[in-house]
Amino acid sequence: MKKMLVMLLITFSFFEIKAQEAKIISIINFTGSIDKYPIEMRLEINQKSDSVAGEYYYKKNGNTQKIMLEGMLKDGELNLQENTFNIAKRKYETTGNFKLNYIDQISLNGTWQKSAKNTLYLTVKLAAKENLKAFNPSNYVFQYARNRAKLDYIPADAQYYFDLVSLKVFINKSMRWIFTDFEDVYTKEAEIILEDLNFDGYLDFKVPIYYPGLAKGDYSYRYFIYYPEKRGFIQNTQLNEMGVVFFDAVRKEAQTIDADGSGNEGTKYFRWQNEKLFLIKEERVYENDIYTHITSYKIENGKSELVKTEKKK
Repeated sequence: MKKMLVMLLITFSFFEIKAQEAKIISIINFTGSIDKYPIEMRLEINQKSDSVAGEYYYKKNGNTQKIMLEGMLKDGELNLQENTFNIAKRKYETTGNFKLNYIDQISLNGTWQKSAKNTLYLTVKLAAKENLKAFNPSNYVFQYARNRAKLDYIPADAQYYFDLVSLKVFINKSMRWIFTDFEDVYTKEAEIILEDLNFDGYLDFKVPIYYPGLAKGDYSYRYFIYYPEKRGFIQNTQLNEMGVVFFDAVRKEAQTIDADGSGNEGTKYFRWQNEKLFLIKEERVYENDIYTHITSYKIENGKSELVKTEKKK
Protein backbone atom coordinates (compact mmCIF):
# COMPACT_ATOMS: atom_id res chain seq x y z
CA MET A 1 0.00 0.00 0.00
CA LYS A 2 2.84 2.39 0.91
CA LYS A 3 4.60 1.66 -2.38
CA MET A 4 1.40 2.33 -4.31
CA LEU A 5 0.97 5.67 -2.52
CA VAL A 6 4.50 6.75 -3.50
CA MET A 7 3.84 5.82 -7.11
CA LEU A 8 0.61 7.86 -7.12
CA LEU A 9 2.42 10.92 -5.75
CA ILE A 10 5.13 10.64 -8.40
CA THR A 11 2.50 10.31 -11.12
CA PHE A 12 0.60 13.33 -9.78
CA SER A 13 3.75 15.48 -9.65
CA PHE A 14 4.66 14.53 -13.20
CA PHE A 15 1.17 15.44 -14.35
CA GLU A 16 1.50 18.90 -12.82
CA ILE A 17 4.80 19.84 -14.49
CA LYS A 18 4.41 18.30 -17.94
CA ALA A 19 4.70 20.71 -20.86
CA GLN A 20 1.51 22.19 -22.30
CA GLU A 21 0.93 24.50 -25.23
CA ALA A 22 0.09 28.08 -24.30
CA LYS A 23 -2.75 30.08 -25.81
CA ILE A 24 -1.40 32.84 -28.07
CA ILE A 25 -3.04 36.22 -28.67
CA SER A 26 -1.44 38.50 -31.25
CA ILE A 27 -2.05 42.26 -31.00
CA ILE A 28 -1.59 43.77 -34.46
CA ASN A 29 -1.99 47.43 -35.42
CA PHE A 30 -3.06 48.53 -38.90
CA THR A 31 -3.16 51.90 -40.60
CA GLY A 32 -4.97 52.77 -43.83
CA SER A 33 -8.37 53.87 -45.05
CA ILE A 34 -12.02 53.09 -45.66
CA ASP A 35 -12.65 54.67 -49.04
CA LYS A 36 -11.01 58.11 -48.71
CA TYR A 37 -11.23 58.24 -44.91
CA PRO A 38 -7.99 57.46 -42.98
CA ILE A 39 -8.37 55.08 -40.03
CA GLU A 40 -6.30 53.32 -37.37
CA MET A 41 -7.21 49.75 -36.36
CA ARG A 42 -6.06 47.49 -33.52
CA LEU A 43 -6.87 43.76 -33.54
CA GLU A 44 -6.39 40.99 -30.99
CA ILE A 45 -6.19 37.64 -32.79
CA ASN A 46 -6.64 34.42 -30.80
CA GLN A 47 -4.62 31.81 -32.70
CA LYS A 48 -6.31 28.88 -30.97
CA SER A 49 -9.93 29.80 -31.67
CA ASP A 50 -9.38 32.13 -34.68
CA SER A 51 -11.58 34.67 -32.90
CA VAL A 52 -10.75 38.35 -33.32
CA ALA A 53 -11.61 41.37 -31.18
CA GLY A 54 -10.50 44.95 -31.58
CA GLU A 55 -11.36 48.53 -32.37
CA TYR A 56 -10.78 51.27 -34.92
CA TYR A 57 -11.29 54.98 -35.26
CA TYR A 58 -11.32 57.61 -37.96
CA LYS A 59 -8.27 59.87 -37.70
CA LYS A 60 -10.36 63.00 -38.16
CA ASN A 61 -12.38 62.09 -35.04
CA GLY A 62 -9.45 61.06 -32.87
CA ASN A 63 -8.98 57.97 -30.71
CA THR A 64 -11.65 58.98 -28.21
CA GLN A 65 -14.36 57.84 -30.66
CA LYS A 66 -13.47 54.18 -31.07
CA ILE A 67 -15.69 51.65 -32.82
CA MET A 68 -15.62 48.11 -31.40
CA LEU A 69 -14.92 45.06 -33.56
CA GLU A 70 -15.46 41.30 -33.27
CA GLY A 71 -15.23 38.45 -35.72
CA MET A 72 -13.29 35.48 -37.08
CA LEU A 73 -10.11 34.93 -39.09
CA LYS A 74 -10.33 31.74 -41.12
CA ASP A 75 -8.05 30.62 -43.97
CA GLY A 76 -6.77 34.14 -44.50
CA GLU A 77 -10.25 35.70 -44.63
CA LEU A 78 -11.22 38.12 -41.88
CA ASN A 79 -14.88 38.87 -41.20
CA LEU A 80 -15.54 41.62 -38.66
CA GLN A 81 -18.70 43.12 -37.26
CA GLU A 82 -18.51 46.66 -35.91
CA ASN A 83 -20.53 47.88 -32.94
CA THR A 84 -21.09 51.51 -31.96
CA PHE A 85 -22.56 52.74 -28.71
CA ASN A 86 -25.95 54.43 -29.17
CA ILE A 87 -26.12 57.09 -26.45
CA ALA A 88 -29.88 57.62 -26.79
CA LYS A 89 -30.66 53.89 -26.49
CA ARG A 90 -27.75 53.24 -24.08
CA LYS A 91 -26.58 50.13 -25.89
CA TYR A 92 -24.23 48.95 -28.63
CA GLU A 93 -25.65 48.52 -32.13
CA THR A 94 -24.19 46.85 -35.22
CA THR A 95 -23.26 49.60 -37.66
CA GLY A 96 -21.23 47.83 -40.33
CA ASN A 97 -19.29 44.79 -41.48
CA PHE A 98 -15.80 44.21 -42.87
CA LYS A 99 -14.81 41.44 -45.28
CA LEU A 100 -11.03 41.46 -45.58
CA ASN A 101 -8.26 39.27 -46.96
CA TYR A 102 -5.11 38.92 -44.86
CA ILE A 103 -2.41 39.16 -47.54
CA ASP A 104 1.13 37.86 -46.89
CA GLN A 105 0.94 38.75 -43.18
CA ILE A 106 1.35 42.37 -44.28
CA SER A 107 -1.99 43.91 -45.22
CA LEU A 108 -5.76 43.69 -45.01
CA ASN A 109 -7.65 44.44 -48.22
CA GLY A 110 -11.37 44.18 -48.82
CA THR A 111 -14.64 45.98 -48.28
CA TRP A 112 -16.82 47.66 -45.64
CA GLN A 113 -20.60 47.45 -45.87
CA LYS A 114 -23.03 49.37 -43.66
CA SER A 115 -25.53 46.48 -43.48
CA ALA A 116 -26.49 43.30 -45.30
CA LYS A 117 -29.38 45.14 -46.97
CA ASN A 118 -27.16 48.00 -48.12
CA THR A 119 -25.62 47.39 -51.54
CA LEU A 120 -23.01 50.11 -51.10
CA TYR A 121 -19.50 48.74 -50.54
CA LEU A 122 -16.50 50.86 -49.61
CA THR A 123 -12.94 49.78 -50.37
CA VAL A 124 -10.70 49.05 -47.38
CA LYS A 125 -6.90 49.06 -47.56
CA LEU A 126 -4.83 48.56 -44.40
CA ALA A 127 -1.15 47.88 -43.74
CA ALA A 128 0.28 46.33 -40.57
CA LYS A 129 2.57 48.55 -38.50
CA GLU A 130 4.45 45.48 -37.28
CA ASN A 131 6.99 43.57 -39.38
CA LEU A 132 5.01 40.35 -39.56
CA LYS A 133 7.24 38.80 -42.20
CA ALA A 134 10.14 38.93 -39.75
CA PHE A 135 7.97 37.55 -36.94
CA ASN A 136 5.06 35.48 -38.22
CA PRO A 137 2.96 34.50 -35.18
CA SER A 138 1.62 31.39 -36.90
CA ASN A 139 5.15 29.91 -36.96
CA TYR A 140 5.62 30.19 -33.20
CA VAL A 141 4.63 27.74 -30.48
CA PHE A 142 4.99 28.49 -26.76
CA GLN A 143 5.09 25.56 -24.34
CA TYR A 144 4.99 25.97 -20.57
CA ALA A 145 5.52 23.77 -17.55
CA ARG A 146 3.81 24.57 -14.27
CA ASN A 147 3.43 23.23 -10.77
CA ARG A 148 0.74 23.61 -8.16
CA ALA A 149 1.37 26.83 -6.23
CA LYS A 150 2.43 26.54 -2.58
CA LEU A 151 0.50 29.35 -0.92
CA ASP A 152 0.89 30.58 2.65
CA TYR A 153 -2.90 30.91 2.83
CA ILE A 154 -5.75 29.30 0.93
CA PRO A 155 -7.99 31.65 -1.09
CA ALA A 156 -11.36 30.37 -2.28
CA ASP A 157 -10.04 29.73 -5.79
CA ALA A 158 -6.66 28.31 -4.73
CA GLN A 159 -7.11 25.24 -6.93
CA TYR A 160 -6.62 27.43 -10.02
CA TYR A 161 -3.19 28.78 -9.09
CA PHE A 162 0.09 27.39 -10.43
CA ASP A 163 3.73 28.41 -10.42
CA LEU A 164 5.14 28.89 -13.90
CA VAL A 165 8.27 26.71 -14.03
CA SER A 166 9.50 27.20 -17.58
CA LEU A 167 8.55 28.62 -20.96
CA LYS A 168 9.90 27.24 -24.24
CA VAL A 169 9.59 28.97 -27.61
CA PHE A 170 9.55 26.92 -30.81
CA ILE A 171 9.79 28.09 -34.42
CA ASN A 172 8.58 25.52 -36.96
CA LYS A 173 8.95 22.77 -34.31
CA SER A 174 12.54 23.74 -33.49
CA MET A 175 13.15 25.06 -29.96
CA ARG A 176 14.89 28.45 -30.01
CA TRP A 177 14.59 29.83 -26.46
CA ILE A 178 13.79 28.67 -22.95
CA PHE A 179 12.95 30.91 -19.97
CA THR A 180 12.96 29.77 -16.35
CA ASP A 181 13.17 33.02 -14.35
CA PHE A 182 9.62 33.05 -12.94
CA GLU A 183 8.81 33.74 -9.31
CA ASP A 184 5.19 34.89 -9.49
CA VAL A 185 2.01 32.91 -9.15
CA TYR A 186 0.33 31.93 -12.37
CA THR A 187 -3.32 30.94 -12.72
CA LYS A 188 -5.23 28.44 -14.85
CA GLU A 189 -3.76 28.11 -18.36
CA ALA A 190 -0.71 29.92 -19.72
CA GLU A 191 -1.40 32.79 -22.08
CA ILE A 192 1.13 34.55 -24.29
CA ILE A 193 0.35 37.97 -25.72
CA LEU A 194 2.42 39.00 -28.73
CA GLU A 195 2.71 42.77 -29.06
CA ASP A 196 5.27 45.34 -30.21
CA LEU A 197 6.15 46.76 -26.79
CA ASN A 198 8.92 49.15 -27.85
CA PHE A 199 7.50 50.16 -31.27
CA ASP A 200 10.50 48.97 -33.31
CA GLY A 201 8.32 46.94 -35.69
CA TYR A 202 9.09 43.53 -34.11
CA LEU A 203 6.63 41.60 -32.00
CA ASP A 204 7.66 41.10 -28.38
CA PHE A 205 5.63 39.15 -25.83
CA LYS A 206 4.21 39.42 -22.33
CA VAL A 207 3.04 36.75 -19.91
CA PRO A 208 0.10 37.52 -17.56
CA ILE A 209 0.72 36.72 -13.89
CA TYR A 210 -1.79 36.82 -11.04
CA TYR A 211 -1.79 37.39 -7.31
CA PRO A 212 -4.29 35.33 -5.30
CA GLY A 213 -6.49 36.96 -2.71
CA LEU A 214 -6.21 40.55 -4.00
CA ALA A 215 -9.34 42.41 -5.05
CA LYS A 216 -7.39 45.20 -6.79
CA GLY A 217 -4.08 44.97 -8.60
CA ASP A 218 -4.47 41.22 -8.74
CA TYR A 219 -2.59 40.77 -12.02
CA SER A 220 0.49 42.01 -13.82
CA TYR A 221 2.82 40.86 -16.61
CA ARG A 222 6.31 39.64 -17.31
CA TYR A 223 7.63 41.44 -20.40
CA PHE A 224 10.09 40.11 -22.99
CA ILE A 225 11.60 42.38 -25.66
CA TYR A 226 12.88 40.98 -28.95
CA TYR A 227 16.30 42.22 -30.12
CA PRO A 228 16.83 41.50 -33.84
CA GLU A 229 20.62 41.97 -33.62
CA LYS A 230 20.74 39.32 -30.89
CA ARG A 231 17.97 37.24 -32.46
CA GLY A 232 16.46 36.67 -29.07
CA PHE A 233 14.20 37.89 -26.27
CA ILE A 234 15.36 39.56 -23.06
CA GLN A 235 13.12 40.05 -20.03
CA ASN A 236 12.65 43.77 -19.38
CA THR A 237 13.09 44.68 -15.71
CA GLN A 238 11.72 48.22 -16.04
CA LEU A 239 8.43 47.07 -17.56
CA ASN A 240 8.16 44.27 -14.99
CA GLU A 241 8.41 46.80 -12.17
CA MET A 242 5.81 49.08 -13.81
CA GLY A 243 3.24 46.28 -13.71
CA VAL A 244 0.26 46.73 -16.00
CA VAL A 245 1.35 48.88 -18.98
CA PHE A 246 -0.73 49.88 -22.00
CA PHE A 247 0.91 50.50 -25.38
CA ASP A 248 -0.23 53.03 -28.01
CA ALA A 249 1.31 52.08 -31.35
CA VAL A 250 0.03 55.24 -33.08
CA ARG A 251 1.58 57.71 -30.64
CA LYS A 252 4.39 55.31 -29.72
CA GLU A 253 3.71 55.83 -26.04
CA ALA A 254 3.38 53.53 -23.05
CA GLN A 255 0.87 54.34 -20.31
CA THR A 256 0.18 53.35 -16.72
CA ILE A 257 -3.02 54.09 -14.80
CA ASP A 258 -3.65 54.26 -11.07
CA ALA A 259 -6.83 54.88 -9.06
CA ASP A 260 -7.73 54.63 -5.37
CA GLY A 261 -11.47 54.12 -5.87
CA SER A 262 -12.33 57.48 -4.31
CA GLY A 263 -12.05 59.69 -7.38
CA ASN A 264 -8.28 60.20 -7.24
CA GLU A 265 -6.86 58.93 -10.51
CA GLY A 266 -3.78 59.40 -12.64
CA THR A 267 -2.32 58.46 -16.02
CA LYS A 268 1.39 58.52 -16.79
CA TYR A 269 2.75 58.64 -20.35
CA PHE A 270 6.18 57.30 -21.30
CA ARG A 271 8.40 57.26 -24.40
CA TRP A 272 11.26 54.95 -25.32
CA GLN A 273 14.77 56.34 -25.67
CA ASN A 274 17.98 54.30 -25.65
CA GLU A 275 16.05 51.17 -24.66
CA LYS A 276 14.51 52.83 -21.59
CA LEU A 277 11.11 54.36 -20.87
CA PHE A 278 11.02 57.98 -19.74
CA LEU A 279 8.09 59.87 -18.25
CA ILE A 280 6.88 62.65 -20.58
CA LYS A 281 3.52 63.59 -19.07
CA GLU A 282 1.27 62.95 -16.10
CA GLU A 283 -2.42 63.75 -15.80
CA ARG A 284 -4.19 63.59 -12.43
CA VAL A 285 -7.70 64.24 -11.16
CA TYR A 286 -8.74 64.50 -7.54
CA GLU A 287 -11.94 64.06 -5.60
CA ASN A 288 -13.90 67.33 -5.27
CA ASP A 289 -11.56 69.08 -7.74
CA ILE A 290 -12.93 70.25 -11.10
CA TYR A 291 -9.48 70.54 -12.68
CA THR A 292 -7.23 68.05 -14.43
CA HIS A 293 -3.66 68.60 -13.24
CA ILE A 294 -1.07 68.14 -16.00
CA THR A 295 2.69 67.87 -15.55
CA SER A 296 4.91 67.85 -18.65
CA TYR A 297 8.49 66.59 -18.93
CA LYS A 298 11.24 66.46 -21.55
CA ILE A 299 13.87 63.77 -21.92
CA GLU A 300 17.30 65.30 -21.37
CA ASN A 301 20.63 63.79 -20.35
CA GLY A 302 19.03 60.43 -19.67
CA LYS A 303 16.39 61.88 -17.33
CA SER A 304 12.81 63.17 -17.37
CA GLU A 305 13.19 66.89 -16.69
CA LEU A 306 10.20 68.97 -15.52
CA VAL A 307 8.97 71.44 -18.16
CA LYS A 308 5.72 72.86 -16.74
CA THR A 309 2.66 72.18 -14.63
CA GLU A 310 -0.84 73.37 -15.49
CA LYS A 311 -4.47 72.64 -14.78
CA LYS A 312 -7.44 72.47 -17.13
CA LYS A 313 -11.18 72.07 -16.72
